[in-house]
Amino acid sequence: MSTPRLPRLAQVNLKAHYKYHSVEVAEDVRTSALKMGLKVSGAIPLPTTIEKWSFLKSPFVHKKAWTQWERRTYNRIIEIYGEGTQSHDATKTVQFLRYLEHTILPANLGTNRLKVTLYSEECL
Repeated sequence: MSTPRLPRLAQVNLKAHYKYHSVEVAEDVRTSALKMGLKVSGAIPLPTTIEKWSFLKSPFVHKKAWTQWERRTYNRIIEIYGEGTQSHDATKTVQFLRYLEHTILPANLGTNRLKVTLYSEECL
């Protein structure tokens, strides 16, 4: 017999320019959610985004000399599961997201961006 699958309540998307920061913040978010009694997935790594730029070092004498730069953005995703959107888990999820905003994010300044998506079972 298979166990019933829990609906997804929220999804936390983390982006950072240093891999160490993305892993550290993802683990901090995950352990905090587990301590609050939420069911969470692991920190799932998403593909790294690489942006590259080339600039002329000097436009006059050294015309062929270029400086090259790149910026890597490391992405992680954490999903929060619960009984339903009208249950006690949904209330704990909202309280956790408030805790995330006021406590975890100011302590970890290495994250470039954090995006939270809340899910509901409503039909439009």
